[in-house]
Amino acid sequence: MDNDKSNINATGSVTPIGNGTRGDSADKVQAAAASAHGAVDRIADKVPAATEKVQGTVDKLAEQVPAATEKVQGTVDKLAEQVPAATDRLVGKAHDTVDRMSGKATEVTERLSQKAADLNVAYSRLAETGRSYVRNSPGVSVLVAMAAGFAVSKLLSSRRH
Repeated sequence: MDNDKSNINATGSVTPIGNGTRGDSADKVQAAAASAHGAVDRIADKVPAATEKVQGTVDKLAEQVPAATEKVQGTVDKLAEQVPAATDRLVGKAHDTVDRMSGKATEVTERLSQKAADLNVAYSRLAETGRSYVRNSPGVSVLVAMAAGFAVSKLLSSRRH
């Protein structure tokens, strides 16, 4: 073909395929990822308060153990004063029992305190893992959130009927 004789004219406009749709989808995924990240942050923000509440309960129990022990021992002492002849042996056993119970109560409060601390660490790790997963995989996070929402809606709608 001779270039001088060839004359091609094109008129009209070219519309890119899918540019608007991809941008909209990306914006929606980013918005959903931000929403999921916010939900993880809200949950993570509640964990320290819950752990603090558990720790406060454990501390209150730990504070009450010595007073309860002292009260029981005082009652045992009063009984011992009223019946001195046969109570020496019983008083010793009662004191030993109260001391063992006090020791066990202290052990339980210490274990609960340790479990509360472990729980706080586990929740912190879980929250950080969730945050990093949402940051690294926002699309998958949105899909998982949508699937969970769908499952919850199906569960709740089945209970109404």
